[in-house]
Amino acid sequence: MRRVGLCGTDSHIYAWNQWAASRVVPPRIIGHEFSGEIEAVGAEVTGYSLGDRVTAEGHVACGLCIQCRTGNAHICSNVKVIGVDIDGAFADRIAMPATNVWRIDQEIDLDVAALHDPMGNAFHTVMSVDVRGRSVLVTGCGPIGLLCIGIARASGAARIAATNSRSSLPARSASRWPSSSAAGLWSMGWPAIGTER
Repeated sequence: MRRVGLCGTDSHIYAWNQWAASRVVPPRIIGHEFSGEIEAVGAEVTGYSLGDRVTAEGHVACGLCIQCRTGNAHICSNVKVIGVDIDGAFADRIAMPATNVWRIDQEIDLDVAALHDPMGNAFHTVMSVDVRGRSVLVTGCGPIGLLCIGIARASGAARIAATNSRSSLPARSASRWPSSSAAGLWSMGWPAIGTER
């Protein structure tokens, strides 16, 4: 383990809120945003070598349920989330199935590679609809929201506005991205991502 990120999920577990108390069985090592280097490879693993720089998808599918057997492992009935259901990345080492591991190009900094999980969430959200030429509203200017702004811009969104409920992260964050606007947000009646309007 070389780099880890602190996610909202980790904060909920640390605070031991109602969600955490109903979902997590202690003791548990938290953390699911990470990057590092391979220090050991299982005997049946191919395509990976010692020293490879990697990150991993944190949802470990069972491979046995009907969803997994029909190519829908992303909605596995028995999924285990690292740092929630099984021990996570806030450790010196973590064991991951080879099917979950993603090799990191040498040119990508390990700090950036640790954003693999939140970046995946941002890509999934923005790319769920065609945003080219459309106005996009991002609600929440945390790391995933800020990543959504960049992805929407790169995907050709005509205008991007962002809102945030925390005073420490002002809604004007979106104005730092060219071709975006936070002005007149409430009077524009913009559709949220995923609507047909």
